[in-house]
Amino acid sequence: MARIFRFVDSLGCELHTINDPEDRLPVPEIRQVISIGRNTMLVESVTRHHAASSGPSVYSVRVWTVPAADK
Repeated sequence: MARIFRFVDSLGCELHTINDPEDRLPVPEIRQVISIGRNTMLVESVTRHHAASSGPSVYSVRVWTVPAADK
């Protein structure tokens, strides 16, 4: 089933959205460090939102951005 990952910061502002129509990407884990483009982020929480039976699963991934000097 297709999935959508919405990466949001601690204030709830959306940073990135990734559409995974073929269900190939792993679900991020808490405390995992991930990089999207030039942004490096630490995963704080992952919440799955139940979609309609025909729609994709949506995951809200709350992250902390890691400053460039800390990489």
